[in-house]
Amino acid sequence: MNKLKIWCHKLYEALKPPPSEFSLTQQFIITIGTTTTICILSLVNHLLDKENLLLLAPFIASALMIFTMPSKKMTSASVIFQSYLLCSLIGFAFVYLFDYAQWVMIAAFVISFFLMLVLECLHPPAIMLPIMIISERLRDYTLAFDPIAIDILILLIAIYFFNKTLEKFPLIKK
Repeated sequence: MNKLKIWCHKLYEALKPPPSEFSLTQQFIITIGTTTTICILSLVNHLLDKENLLLLAPFIASALMIFTMPSKKMTSASVIFQSYLLCSLIGFAFVYLFDYAQWVMIAAFVISFFLMLVLECLHPPAIMLPIMIISERLRDYTLAFDPIAIDILILLIAIYFFNKTLEKFPLIKK
């Protein structure tokens, strides 16, 4: 019984998450920023009558990354803009050039990923955009502006305000 207790304690220690690298104030700022951004994304898409939760998913993932990894290159405004622009262009090109097929989604994914690496604008959530555009067969170019461009703009505004907040409350590891 004692060996089981020791083994369980070792397992618990191995699976326990590391302590947070952010202070409680910083965690609060991150939570408020992420929640506000996601709510604005959802509200704007609702008001524009473009409620497609699947299409909103990569932007929500981007919001989480922006606030939890602000010092990473992949969450900079220029990388986010470039990656979403590249991936949406590839998605729309593929949906118009090819009939729906799984290989089309895979090809769009591979080309998007390769070009993001080559162009040094890797932002992982953006790579889901071509898959969603193709799988939903979104052949309406107005979607490129409404909601995709608007959602990108919301993310860029969130980055701007978060960077301004970071000037007052820098995210310093404990």
